[in-house]
Amino acid sequence: MCQHVIENPELSGSATLAPTVSVVGSLNADLVVPVDHLPARGETVLANAPGDFALGGKGANQAAAAAAFGAAVAMVGRVGDDDVGRQILADLADRGIDTTNVTVTSGARSGSATIALDPDGENLIIVDPGANSLLTDADVTAAQLDKAAVVLVQLEVPLAAVSAAVRVAAAAQGTRVVLNPAPARPLPAELTGLVDVIVPNQAELARLGGAGEIAGPADAVRIASALPGDADVVVTLGKDGALVVPRYGSPVVIAAPVVDVVDTTGAGDCFCGTLAVSLADGMRLTEAARWSVAAAALSTTARGARGRIPSRDEVEPVARALSERVL
Repeated sequence: MCQHVIENPELSGSATLAPTVSVVGSLNADLVVPVDHLPARGETVLANAPGDFALGGKGANQAAAAAAFGAAVAMVGRVGDDDVGRQILADLADRGIDTTNVTVTSGARSGSATIALDPDGENLIIVDPGANSLLTDADVTAAQLDKAAVVLVQLEVPLAAVSAAVRVAAAAQGTRVVLNPAPARPLPAELTGLVDVIVPNQAELARLGGAGEIAGPADAVRIASALPGDADVVVTLGKDGALVVPRYGSPVVIAAPVVDVVDTTGAGDCFCGTLAVSLADGMRLTEAARWSVAAAALSTTARGARGRIPSRDEVEPVARALSERVL
């Protein structure tokens, strides 16, 4: 790959080569509040313990997971010119992530999220985008995404920026595009048509396919196969693992390992970051999904979106033991 020069290594991590994975997405500060149960509509629920401050955002979480799995990672996004923004940059740098293309936005606050967490590890999340909402297509096109093996995008930043990232990456020789369509929203067919791999959960797949609910694996396969374009689809199923729906070939369900779940926040992000690195390493899609299921499951055994981001060595024995079933 071509040499990637970091202009400010103090703020940009320690990477010196072109990234294996470039992540275009959100960077947040999270307030995680433990509750006895998740609130229903109109219900007020008191925390049962003090809340915890942690760093998050889908983009940053996925970048952190990719870096923990051993990839050279570059982040593209925006933070505010505030203490939170400085903490976000310092954390990414500590993880060896290149933040050259994370713009500090004067006069803006950094993004934030409030997360209610119940005793079963399930959550409810409200996001205030802050500076994330100011990411532009110009920011993205200046980031040299064509140097990466995989470009990973989500939907917590403006759709114009996502579209720019997908177009640049799709036009590059040898660069694959992975889209995590979260939070769910309708997407133009011309966007999904340029993507190589789409990674939704079941609710996001239903939204993409214009369906109400997913009525089992066969229904998920039908909806995934009907999406515009030639993308492979990997549907995350939580405690049930993942469903791989290749554009050409048989669908496969990969079972998840049994773990003691503490917090599911960020499990999907861990899955996506691991998948991106595995694909960049040349793994077949089903094998990459197997490793990603294992990583995501292990990530739920600690509190916080980045409470536990497993390394490749931790993931390998778990991944190799997982079963899969061809549909």
